[in-house]
Amino acid sequence: MSIRNLDRLFQPRSVAVIGASDNPQRIGTRVLANLLEGDFTHNGGKVWPVNPKHQKLHGLQSYARVSGLPAAPDLAVICTPPATVPGLIGELGAAGCKAAIVMTADPGHSGGRYMHQPMLEAARPHLLRILGAGSAGLQSPALGLNPSFTQMAAGKGKLGFVSQSGALATAVLDWAGQRGIGFSRFVAMGDGVDVDFGDMLDYLAADGETEAILLCIERVSSARKFMSAGRLAARGKPVIVLKVGRDPAPGADLVFDAAIRRAGMLRVYSTEDLFDAVETLARQRPQRGERLAVLTNGGGLGLIAADALACSGAQLAALSPETQKRLAQAGAPTANPVDFLADAQVERYTGAVQALLQEPQADALLFLHAPTAMVASDLIAHAVAPLMQAAGKNVLSCWLGGSSVAKARQVFAEAGLPTYDTPEKAVNGFLQIAQYRRNQELLMEVPVGVPTTSAGERSAARALVQAALHAGRSELSDAEARSLMAAYGIALAMPQQAALTGATLAAARIQISHDPVFGPVVFFGQGGIAADVAADRAAGLPPLNMALARDMVSRTRVSRLLAQGQTPADAEALIRTLVQVADMVADLPELTELDLNPLLAIGGSAVALGARMHLAKARGRRAELAIRPYPQELEERVDWNGGQILLRPIKPEDGAQHQQFFSALATDDVRLRFFSAMRELPPAQLARLTQIDYDRAMAFIATRPNASGQPETLGVVRAVLDPDNQSAEFAIIVRSDLKGKGLGYILFQKLVDYFRARGTREIVGDALSENGGVQKLIRHFGGVVLPHPEAGMVRLQLPLR
Repeated sequence: MSIRNLDRLFQPRSVAVIGASDNPQRIGTRVLANLLEGDFTHNGGKVWPVNPKHQKLHGLQSYARVSGLPAAPDLAVICTPPATVPGLIGELGAAGCKAAIVMTADPGHSGGRYMHQPMLEAARPHLLRILGAGSAGLQSPALGLNPSFTQMAAGKGKLGFVSQSGALATAVLDWAGQRGIGFSRFVAMGDGVDVDFGDMLDYLAADGETEAILLCIERVSSARKFMSAGRLAARGKPVIVLKVGRDPAPGADLVFDAAIRRAGMLRVYSTEDLFDAVETLARQRPQRGERLAVLTNGGGLGLIAADALACSGAQLAALSPETQKRLAQAGAPTANPVDFLADAQVERYTGAVQALLQEPQADALLFLHAPTAMVASDLIAHAVAPLMQAAGKNVLSCWLGGSSVAKARQVFAEAGLPTYDTPEKAVNGFLQIAQYRRNQELLMEVPVGVPTTSAGERSAARALVQAALHAGRSELSDAEARSLMAAYGIALAMPQQAALTGATLAAARIQISHDPVFGPVVFFGQGGIAADVAADRAAGLPPLNMALARDMVSRTRVSRLLAQGQTPADAEALIRTLVQVADMVADLPELTELDLNPLLAIGGSAVALGARMHLAKARGRRAELAIRPYPQELEERVDWNGGQILLRPIKPEDGAQHQQFFSALATDDVRLRFFSAMRELPPAQLARLTQIDYDRAMAFIATRPNASGQPETLGVVRAVLDPDNQSAEFAIIVRSDLKGKGLGYILFQKLVDYFRARGTREIVGDALSENGGVQKLIRHFGGVVLPHPEAGMVRLQLPLR
């Protein structure tokens, strides 16, 4: 993954259009016209047409070939026949060009064999980045940059938009223009041979001009890259995804949905929802739950809202006696939805709004209004908008109608309150907030751990699988299957236990399969005789933890069946088994299929009555996992201070002990590490420190058992890697009472060894000038302390190559 030279795509100083023309039927003609119609040249940008048949084009000097250009262009736009593209890429790269948009489509589009690979090989020695092939171009509206063949220029705004399809991008641009929606970056990516969604997410996540990211995805080419970049981007700004084209393969759409959910992004199902979600999420406030209060002046509108909620998993809020009393005092009905008659006066609306905004059992308020002849809509809007604007909860609205409610809509828009054309859209806005909140919580949650399989058990399981494959078998015997599952804490019933299939038990089913894009996938749903007809399966990407597995179970009928007749311990047993199966998938790439059916929970333990599995020689499937699992191979025991400590990567389950570690730090040590005197770690910050993407960052902790036998953290060193694997930015801290004993040097050596093995060029960091300890550390390892542009700071740098 890399964002190297992407600034040349979006912020070039010069653009060469190769294949520029004056023929209105040529793409090069439209591209050249678009570049000249914007403010790019007025802002000092250079545009150079390249076409040997013309001396001038659009009033500009035309150049016969790339070698004749005044200088190497920052960006080249290629609109020439396919056979010429690889050679042009090589020529541009040799001249010093670092970015190209290839608008030419590969005639072997489905496989890309004709042009794709030669194009990449020509670009690689020069680090030239390619957008395309088959790209419709891009736009950076704030710069007036429009090297595209779209029929209109994008307006200025804060949305980063990326689509694979040029036709869809053009339609969205037209649709957005009619609604006054603007963009920071607008990209029609094409085939994504080089620059793909992962690169776009990385660039837009760091782009100060972009506040939200919109993706229209036909397919994902590199799942791990996409997931790593998506999880990072979604921590900082809303990422909203529209999947274009359903994959007919069984379970494929469930897998894509699981990936988006896991990354903390939000999936929508139409272009209209795409932009509605932007408005909704941009104006949302923190929301605890999914209970909605509805205030309307039409019973039918309230019923529409209630029906939409009933199908969603959210619910109408139950109004407390205090709120009912306040509503009655305001002359309002006391049931939710609160339904006014058409002649209700303004003061009744304000009283009802105040009552519902104070309701502790309502997490948000939905205001639905149809125009009446008795009271002007804008009078109501002026009265209630300030109350809603000052509220601590989300308020969504629908002013149903046209010109008669236009002023009311404007009042709400100026107050920063999301407003929609229809009740269904307004309810959908609430549901988008609810789903986005769930996804963000899964992204940020510090989960509870489960007992892990020991190294010896994992080794025995691998040996068992290898022995079967060496013997030419793709199936395991009953005894082997039982041993394999036992190694991961999964019980397989003996034949005489078949009588356990009692009608009072909720039968579940866990399967694993291999998705061609996202790799190994775990499915959970109903088991037993309902397995083949149940449509409410949930998918998850391994590795899983208890929080993620619990979310999977909650999205199936099994959770409701468990709640009806079994104990919480039974539910936890199924959830734990789901985590253990995911661990097995991550450890054993040879395990291509697994089907546990039925799986029952009895007395707080889970037992599978049937198991079918299939083995095949591994072909790097561990590397195909969309999310890199915990790198257990990096664990190391070392001698220190008269005893042994364990150096290992940090885990999400380390949240509680990490908070205790932070509490043991002296105030001054906290200030030197975090540049502020924090007294405790907020939950979101704690999640960021303990839930890391092992592909993009690494944090090693030193740990040992305390006097009570519980693990305690003694120190931590971490670094975040740039997408190009060039520079890793580090930070380090040791528990205050253990300073001066060499622990920091042990931790930092571990970090240096890790990034050196990855081929990273350097480790860097920022520190306060007064932090002599970390400056001494970096010099000890052969690094340097450099001046910093910010007063009171220094820059630390350690070359690794």
